[in-house]
Amino acid sequence: MEALAHFSAVTGLEANLEKSTVYLAGVDEDTKSRIIARTGFSDGAFPMKYLGLPLSPKKWRKIECHTLIDKITQRIKVTYSKQLSYAGRLQKKKVALVAWDKVCWPKRLGGLNIKGCINWNKASVGHLLWQIIVNKEALWVKWVHGIYMKTDSIWNHKPPIDSSWYWRKINALKEEMQSWYNQGRYMLTLNGNYSISKSYLAIIGCKPTWKLAALVWTSMALPKHRFLMWLVVQGRLLTQERKLRLQIQVDDTACCLCAEKVMETNDHLFEKCKWISTVWQAMNHWTEVSMHNIGIMKVLECIDGKHWKLFQKEIMAAICGAIIYHTWRARNWRRYKGKCVQTDEAIAQIKKEIRERLQLLSSSKKAIKCRNFIQHLMCF
Repeated sequence: MEALAHFSAVTGLEANLEKSTVYLAGVDEDTKSRIIARTGFSDGAFPMKYLGLPLSPKKWRKIECHTLIDKITQRIKVTYSKQLSYAGRLQKKKVALVAWDKVCWPKRLGGLNIKGCINWNKASVGHLLWQIIVNKEALWVKWVHGIYMKTDSIWNHKPPIDSSWYWRKINALKEEMQSWYNQGRYMLTLNGNYSISKSYLAIIGCKPTWKLAALVWTSMALPKHRFLMWLVVQGRLLTQERKLRLQIQVDDTACCLCAEKVMETNDHLFEKCKWISTVWQAMNHWTEVSMHNIGIMKVLECIDGKHWKLFQKEIMAAICGAIIYHTWRARNWRRYKGKCVQTDEAIAQIKKEIRERLQLLSSSKKAIKCRNFIQHLMCF
């Protein structure tokens, strides 16, 4: 109490007896009563809360963890639901635009390169298995060899029933990872050192390389344009036709950008609609490159097959992405906001965005090799 009184005298701060609590352990009731009487603080009991989190000298029970998770989840739902985009609200309704397994593929394989937590955790645990196999100089490895394995190989070892949880988990995963090793050597890297990334790719399996990935994910395009172009290539945008297939209620199935009264499908909206055709014609006139809108996949394949400089291919792919983005944006504004976006407005915005990206990347080596085409786009 002398230290507390000294602190109060120096800082001018005083303890609020109504809000102050003392927590005691390892003392008898007589000592406890004298301490509470001397301090004037109330007797506290665990679990207590600090910064909203329960604190306890004992290990958390499962029910206490669930309570905390439920509170966090509820807070997220209440606070941020109104700030979610249309796509975000669809996720809450359990409408997935793309299968999660595909989202977790690397971009070069057609995914988004988002690490799947379950498979990434397996690959991380595999590093522990590798340390045991190579008998790495580590205290825990020596302990495992001395207590559990002794003279056994990890592949032949069967964990005892009373062994620890982590040891049973490592042994449960070893069958999945056995093909990565040959005579005790890790085969997924040249030097034999363990790689979590290589192991993760081995877990998700071999997939054919997507040769258009470099054009879809080019740095020349804005991030939002790249993502939307990827969705269109996958055919996963929620057009009116796809909503019907997903059994989502639709009031009007007709394309809202043209007067043809045909169903809004992925092919119509991004290939046959007069609105996007007008924008494509303007872009052909601007670039002086004749590109026929025969579907985004075929257009990108056509660009990839041209004998152009690499940066010119990336510019044309970025223009494709910008056209797709502004077409989808015009569609959404017309359908959900009642605002009609004119093609001239979209064309001007596309040119502005492409020129800004060119200015940003014009000093790169690949851009210097494409100087004449860049100057044409900047001046025309």
